[in-house]
Amino acid sequence: MATDLFDLVDLPSWLQVPQVDTETATRVRRYVNGWLQDATGLATWPSPVPDRLWAWAIELAGIVIDNPTAKWSETIDDYTGVNDRGAQSRRKEILDRAQAAYNTGAGPQFSFPEADWHWSVVPTVLQD
Repeated sequence: MATDLFDLVDLPSWLQVPQVDTETATRVRRYVNGWLQDATGLATWPSPVPDRLWAWAIELAGIVIDNPTAKWSETIDDYTGVNDRGAQSRRKEILDRAQAAYNTGAGPQFSFPEADWHWSVVPTVLQD
């Protein structure tokens, strides 16, 4: 059984709302899974999920709940709504931290010995 980043009951508790319906919470968790899997390169989550990974996931879920389509502003008739652009920069910050902490695919996977530079160049002697 795959490990989930957070339990569905964690979401309303974090958001301090009475409830979030199960379907919405499940979709939000999938969305956050996608973001964090891209950032970390992990196909499965460690069990138990480390606290910082859980914290990143639940905060990203809150960002998704607050503004699911990542709109910066919308105008409908005489109503204009502007969303906090800080959430987008916070999302990037979280994903950058997750990538730095977990994504090891870009570097060498083994240790390599130091280069041996003690040798010296032997001049080439040309003969006529």
